[in-house]
Amino acid sequence: MTAFVEVAHIDDLQSKDRVRVEWDGRRVTIFKIEEKFYAILDTCPHKKTAPLLRGTLDGVGIKCPNHGFRFDLETGQCAVSDDFNTTVFSVKVEDGKIFLAPRN
Repeated sequence: MTAFVEVAHIDDLQSKDRVRVEWDGRRVTIFKIEEKFYAILDTCPHKKTAPLLRGTLDGVGIKCPNHGFRFDLETGQCAVSDDFNTTVFSVKVEDGKIFLAPRN
């Protein structure tokens, strides 16, 4: 069974649509889009330098701030090439706390 770990509180997203957390030695950005939460590795895998935290939301996707590569927040799939797919995480919210777990 996948173990969820508490990483943030819902209040961290109260006045914005995203927050970056450190989890399991990695930077992960959590997005809130229309009351649904998504989590993705924060660094764009294309050049490994751009934080997706600074990207532009595009539906249920995020565009890299440097080169515009778009990543699906549900699957991690890169619209440009599968060579740049990235990791997404399972998210759950309970009692105002945000939990993450690896996605199988």
